[in-house]
Amino acid sequence: MTEKGRLPVEVIANAKGLAIFSGFRAAMYLAGTGGSGVVVARLADGSWSPPSAFSVVSGGFGVAYGVDVYDCVCVLNTQEAVDAYTTGETNLGAGGTMAAGPIGGTPRINNKDVKPVWTYTKSRGIYGGLTVDGTIIKERSGVNAEAYGPNTTAAQILKGEPKWPTTTQLPEVLKMSEGKSADAKVLGAVSTEPTPGDLKEL
Repeated sequence: MTEKGRLPVEVIANAKGLAIFSGFRAAMYLAGTGGSGVVVARLADGSWSPPSAFSVVSGGFGVAYGVDVYDCVCVLNTQEAVDAYTTGETNLGAGGTMAAGPIGGTPRINNKDVKPVWTYTKSRGIYGGLTVDGTIIKERSGVNAEAYGPNTTAAQILKGEPKWPTTTQLPEVLKMSEGKSADAKVLGAVSTEPTPGDLKEL
């Protein structure tokens, strides 16, 4: 059973993609929020694509009093939501496609309630139902080129064309998030590192 207040395993298991990023802002309700992250897509065989890098610029942030640094997971529930990350720049909240996702302890998820994008934010170690509004995602083509080679596009990455970078521990983290067995040594190393939400400054 999913622990109350946590991101449900079934949400990740049914996702078409995941966008994971860290952001920061100067003060409450001020513009100028920024950050960076990666997006992965579900491949035909059920595995995950390598991560495509992006930057974050946001003009607003739901009700999040006193949060200067935060982490966010966007669960992409449709192929269209995944494809938005291949256009170079996209607005997460466009057309009302985004909503706070269900958390542990809530009733079983009804397909009628599934939004194209569910968002989960984390501050001080607790997941909650905050929504990120006005978030603009921009592909970091330079970072992708450095990781996968010149002229490698986000579309190619999310189709699984290049190989996973050998230095990332993300594959094991994704396995764990779906409730699958993962390398305990890798997860142990990850668990000892502070998340951006635990840091006082970037």
